[in-house]
Amino acid sequence: MDIGCHTCKISVIIPVYNVEQYLSRCCDSVLGQTYRNIEVVLVDDGSTDGTPALCDRYAREDDRVRVVHQANAGAGAARNAGLAAAAGDWVMWVDGDDWIEDDWVEGFARQLEAHPDADAVITGTAAGVYAHPEPLRQFLLDRMVHTLWTSCVRRSVYEGLVFTDQKIGEDVLMLIRVMWKAHRVAVIPRSRGYHYEDNAASVTRAGSLHTRLGWPKRADLELAFVRDVAPTMFDCARFDVMRGAGVIIESVRRLDVPPEEQAEKRALLKRLRGYVWGGLLHLPVRSMHRKEYATALGSLKKALR
Repeated sequence: MDIGCHTCKISVIIPVYNVEQYLSRCCDSVLGQTYRNIEVVLVDDGSTDGTPALCDRYAREDDRVRVVHQANAGAGAARNAGLAAAAGDWVMWVDGDDWIEDDWVEGFARQLEAHPDADAVITGTAAGVYAHPEPLRQFLLDRMVHTLWTSCVRRSVYEGLVFTDQKIGEDVLMLIRVMWKAHRVAVIPRSRGYHYEDNAASVTRAGSLHTRLGWPKRADLELAFVRDVAPTMFDCARFDVMRGAGVIIESVRRLDVPPEEQAEKRALLKRLRGYVWGGLLHLPVRSMHRKEYATALGSLKKALR
């Protein structure tokens, strides 16, 4: 395939908030892709530093760049604005403080050619092509990576779907809906080439107890969605929430909070342990691999520690 002349247009959406020190590195890495048929949608979520001006400069210098400026409304709203502005056939995501290797998009474009009937390509351990409703089960069993960054999704799949206003985990909630809506999903081995900057101030990251207090609502939304659309997979959803709760328990424990927040921290940990026990008591044993039993045991150890 002549990747430079490929007709499939890919929109790379980049939500940004106060990432002036990182944004040039990010944009240069995306605009320097070996796969040229892209558009870059920069969504400035009410930045107060030099980010807005830098976005506009990139739009002036490269006609593949589009910029959306909005009042600060959070990660979900920024992602929704990016989807509304995107005009490509496919959608990929990069955070404004991250960067990608020059063949990152090309790798996914080659997968689109290899799997022309797929509605999404995502990385994971369950390599193969899955037809509805199996992608949802594979996702809930953690056999696909739970981040937007390693996905390439047909833009039409996103139509009618919106990111929630959750401060944490809105990307996972969206991917669950994508996995349910897509007719066929190609899962490929985890790809190298995406570089993550641990910037707690960005639009998609936060490190406070207040943010983590919203995680149970995210978990409940996941459970409610799966119960409604695929009740036979409800135990798989409990497994996914259990696994996530184990991760959040570790991060909450590490938080150094002031005395007035200690009670909230203890209450959150108690609720998170409830999700772990809920998953352990309803394991989807017929669908699980040996490694997934180890994941369940690890979540239990985190909950009891």
